[in-house]
Amino acid sequence: MLKLVRYLHITVMIFISSNIFSQEIYTAELGFHGGGSYFIGDVKAKAFDIKPDIGVMFRYVFNQRMTLQADYNNTIIRGNYTQPNSSLGSTNVSINQSINALDFTFAFSFLDYGQLDYILNSSNQSAYIFMGVGLMYFNNSNIDNFSFSLPVGIGYKFKLSERLHLNIQYTHRLMLSDNIEGVDILNNPLSLNGTNINNNDHLGTTTIGLSYGLFRRKCKCQSYK
Repeated sequence: MLKLVRYLHITVMIFISSNIFSQEIYTAELGFHGGGSYFIGDVKAKAFDIKPDIGVMFRYVFNQRMTLQADYNNTIIRGNYTQPNSSLGSTNVSINQSINALDFTFAFSFLDYGQLDYILNSSNQSAYIFMGVGLMYFNNSNIDNFSFSLPVGIGYKFKLSERLHLNIQYTHRLMLSDNIEGVDILNNPLSLNGTNINNNDHLGTTTIGLSYGLFRRKCKCQSYK
């Protein structure tokens, strides 16, 4: 009887151990998103001047707290605007600008994301913050079509299933240039920007999207966290 209990105990321990060390994680995510965008530039702001935004994202998962993200967004600035400096001529400005933004950011989750049995207080949802560097491309006839940016933001993610995630994200980009409108008379014509980065343009996006887990692998769970 004692031998039977011993063998049963060994069998149970082997089963538990195999479950712990064979649980699978996904080290990357690929997804798409959509939402709206706004800009802050050299024209008077319009109320509710929100334009459509679409894009894709890739996320590399270091652990339950830290990820590296690559986000691509495509949006526009389109319509008739008013520029506040009457000395530049007509105050009416027509803008038709396509914007492509590529952001590379590090994100930090406030909770251990991805509920796992072997991680105490892990959760299937978490808020996160992120910041990094970006590159923006404007599809028009300007000489300087590229600009660097500094993206920062906040998001919230939900684990819908083993692989599927829902992502809600707000990103604000401080550009390192002053040409988001694509109109020459607005791109620092008086040379007053100087070295004050606050005189540069801004682009913000709010998106919601889905991502799918890739590159499944088994992990040694104690070392994954």
